[in-house]
Amino acid sequence: MGKPRAPTYGSPHSPMRREQQCLRMPAKASYPTTPLHGRQCRVWQPGTAMPNNRHPGGASSRWISAFASAVLCSTAYAQIAPDAGQIQRQIEQELRTPDIQQPPKAVAPETVVDTSGPQVVIRRIELEGASLIPHDQLIRQFEPYLNRPISLGELQAAAQTLVGVYRERGWFVRVQLPEQDVSDGTLRVRVIEGHFGRIDLQPGDSRANAEFVANTVGRHLEAGQPYSLAALERGLLLANDLPGVRADGTLRAGQAQGTSDLALRVSDTPLISGALGASNYGNRFTGRGQGFASLALNGPSGYGDRLQLSGLLAEHLDYLGADYSLPLGHDGLRARLGYSQVHYRLGKDFAILDSKGETRTVRAGLDYPLLRSSQHNLWLGLEQAQARQEDETLGITLRERRLATTTLELRGDARDAWGGGGLNSGRLALSGGRADLRLAADRAQDAGGAGIDGDFAHLRLDLRRDQVLAPSLYLRGRFSSQLAFDNLDSSQQFSLGGPYGVRGYPVNEASGDSGALLQLELHSLLPWAGIPGLDGYAFLDGGVIRQRHTTWQGWDTADSGRNSYALYAAGLGLSWSHPRGFAINGVLATPLGNNPGSGESDHDQDGTRSGPRAWLSLSQAF
Repeated sequence: MGKPRAPTYGSPHSPMRREQQCLRMPAKASYPTTPLHGRQCRVWQPGTAMPNNRHPGGASSRWISAFASAVLCSTAYAQIAPDAGQIQRQIEQELRTPDIQQPPKAVAPETVVDTSGPQVVIRRIELEGASLIPHDQLIRQFEPYLNRPISLGELQAAAQTLVGVYRERGWFVRVQLPEQDVSDGTLRVRVIEGHFGRIDLQPGDSRANAEFVANTVGRHLEAGQPYSLAALERGLLLANDLPGVRADGTLRAGQAQGTSDLALRVSDTPLISGALGASNYGNRFTGRGQGFASLALNGPSGYGDRLQLSGLLAEHLDYLGADYSLPLGHDGLRARLGYSQVHYRLGKDFAILDSKGETRTVRAGLDYPLLRSSQHNLWLGLEQAQARQEDETLGITLRERRLATTTLELRGDARDAWGGGGLNSGRLALSGGRADLRLAADRAQDAGGAGIDGDFAHLRLDLRRDQVLAPSLYLRGRFSSQLAFDNLDSSQQFSLGGPYGVRGYPVNEASGDSGALLQLELHSLLPWAGIPGLDGYAFLDGGVIRQRHTTWQGWDTADSGRNSYALYAAGLGLSWSHPRGFAINGVLATPLGNNPGSGESDHDQDGTRSGPRAWLSLSQAF
């Protein structure tokens, strides 16, 4: 009985080249385990041992190989079936990206100063109680109001400029104009600099541990010291970041002379929260229609921990995930641990091959808020992930890979008043790790091609700007990019297509090691029928992909000569979000220009004809 044989891929220099002419034709199928351009038809060639062969016997193996080759070379158009890595990447992006993002808030107009009423002329300022900032710097704020007639409203506005000076330096202060006679041109200004006394916990029946919350609020407040606005704001925000916790603080006259106490009331937010939804964001081969659900326990222990379960189901795909996080100390540091698994089976043209696979991933990480305020936030994150991927066809395991990835990231957001107000957010992540190809046949093919086995690294940048243009009009811009330093496994790659990319193309269209994506959206808040939350927008998407960081001889079996190319699309969208948690988002997009990744075909890489695409999602939070 002959020795079992393993599947390999056709080479431009293979003696089987004449039997592999389907490789050069644009209307053929391909399988993603090959790192080639995407036009390759998978050929099963006898010659090496077949790993995990469940069909012993040389004749049987050769029959399976010939059958698989015939099927994969007979489909009508070039198609790239997703593998475990691509499917994992697609689901992770879907779960972490909110489908509807709230519009930015316009900057409140400046208060109009009342200039009516009696006027006086002020020539000199006397300050009382100011010690944290030199007097000359404070008196300088009154210069625009000196030696000219001004109203009482202008006097009060001048005094309030001192509050802004203190705020810029991070101090809490109150400014008063005591009753006085200003006929001699002298104005007395009383400055009351706040000093922290203590935290006064208000009685209440809360699931959360009130003392733990109070320690978080007062982490950077010191009794008897000047009130640091930054420390107070940070503490209150971090306390409200704790799942299941609401913390409200009020300043009151302190027990000690010259101090203010913080009256803190701790209450609960819902213990259970979650969401249900559906969309057509799936891959054609595993099912476009999909439903998802999430359920979270917020603060079950009373110490700000969180347990979240999530799931996603499509026709040929199921995903389950579990995440647990808890605070470490009282300064915002959180630890998290997560597990997820994906099982898939390919349908459509690949159903006859019984192609299926799975991914199992374990993650552990830390997050720390370097800066936490109402206007500026910056977090530092560190994550270690271990992933196991398997793909098989006709009962034969084709790939078995282990990926260990470490990611260091900075993410943040900032609000500003420029041009009417805007919101910025961003993320910078450096990832590095090692890919371990467990099967000999997979390693052998990889050694003569992509060279994925071994160390890898890539840098990811995501930026977003929401700019207010008018009370009901705003512009949103998003930029995403990835720079790879090595050829990458499919789970680490960047892709252009799908509802979060160039929206005129299907999910996973134009995947590669490096790439960049720009989305521009012009939004209008529509008051139709008095429906609040209705948002219509027009958009333009564009992106460029570099398929391989390093190419190799014979990598481009389609002879396209394109390692890099661009895609463009435009369209219209309409979203609606209800205050009670219901949201719906619909998009109609059309490609602009041709798809260089499809060669001479008018079909995209999932086998569908290139043309307008509609995306729809709806969800209900509770």
